[in-house]
Amino acid sequence: MFNYEKIPLHWVNRLGFVLRKELSAVFREAGHPVSPEEWAILLVLWKQSPQTPGALADVTTKDRTTITRLIDAMVRKNLVSRSEDPDDRRRSVVAVSAHGVAMQEDLVRLAQGLINRALTDIPADDIETTTRTLRAMTENLLVPAQSASGQRISEDG
Repeated sequence: MFNYEKIPLHWVNRLGFVLRKELSAVFREAGHPVSPEEWAILLVLWKQSPQTPGALADVTTKDRTTITRLIDAMVRKNLVSRSEDPDDRRRSVVAVSAHGVAMQEDLVRLAQGLINRALTDIPADDIETTTRTLRAMTENLLVPAQSASGQRISEDG
């Protein structure tokens, strides 16, 4: 019988769901109406702002439609601003707003508390191995897949 509990990706998926649920609750209880998906965008923009929606989609592995929807919500919440790209007027750029910057310290503190809770009683060597393994698995999946005949399989089939 197939035992999904022995598959690491089952636990990665489950952890992702639990983490998003807990992060939402922690932010909400602290009075911050920021979703985990918006948090991911803020993390990118705190590191380097502004960014194009396409660049945000690439780094967060979200599709462009989802990124557009998230950015729209974040603009309404005054977390980010959207403006015309000075190098190409057909594109827009997204920058973290002053309000978004002001929230950084508190949101990071809250998220770090959740991370610390998740890592409780796990040896540092195990955390390092897990991180290295998850990074390698991610990189493996980002390389274009090959068919049984050795040909690359495109994203559209």
